[in-house]
Amino acid sequence: MYPSIRKFTSVILTGTALLIGQAAHAQAANTASDWWPASDRGYIGLNAGRSDFERGHGDAYSLYVGGMWSPQFGLELGGTDFGRGQTAKAYGFYASGIGRMPLNDTFALFGKLGLMYSRSDTGGSRDTGFGETYGLGADISVSRQVAAVLQYDRSSVHFVGGRDRVNLASVGLKFRY
Repeated sequence: MYPSIRKFTSVILTGTALLIGQAAHAQAANTASDWWPASDRGYIGLNAGRSDFERGHGDAYSLYVGGMWSPQFGLELGGTDFGRGQTAKAYGFYASGIGRMPLNDTFALFGKLGLMYSRSDTGGSRDTGFGETYGLGADISVSRQVAAVLQYDRSSVHFVGGRDRVNLASVGLKFRY
């Protein structure tokens, strides 16, 4: 396993565990969290798909945790590995606001807008920086705790020589807690 992927995965899993622990503590104490909305409408998700950027395309995945303050608005934190292109590989961590429009008990549309800290490796040279990220998607509830997700994201990623728009189409599962 590549050291950067190992670091990326360990940071995301550690952050997710801490946030789930905070939500569990808030539920056990029967209190609501003011800063993190996950105390009663939280979720964790994993998406896999295909990225497309100027230097190529690759298999990509995202791991995220989020919570909703109301059925319409929430916050999501996560990480995305955009995969390897022809000459580059990239990944990033993001925080996004979520706007959700439930159409019925099973189907909802959502939009995301946020900030991403990205890192790329192009031919041995690395670059990092902040950029915007946004996306659109739909979730279909399979059960009360599980939803299937179809999503399209576009992120501004820093590469050596400038920023590039990275498109990501993915499918996944979201587990509500």
